[in-house]
Amino acid sequence: MQRAMSDSATPLRAIDPLDVDLLESLEARDKRLYAIVGAATRYRAILAEQVQLLRIGNDPDVVRATLTRWQSIMRDIKKLAAEI
Repeated sequence: MQRAMSDSATPLRAIDPLDVDLLESLEARDKRLYAIVGAATRYRAILAEQVQLLRIGNDPDVVRATLTRWQSIMRDIKKLAAEI
């Protein structure tokens, strides 16, 4: 318990030259995760739009035609997830 308290109380320090590689990899991972969140948000927006169109009585075939946009977004999400 004492160690956990001392670890959290440790002041921040500058990055060692050896830590630069770690920092770069963490920044790259952060960018990929942000891209996944962005793609998932776009996917969710398209889904909500299509649900609204179906609720107001649009032809399901018309809605299905627009759902092809999902496929490219899902491929992007899978690709980004595989890189993590």
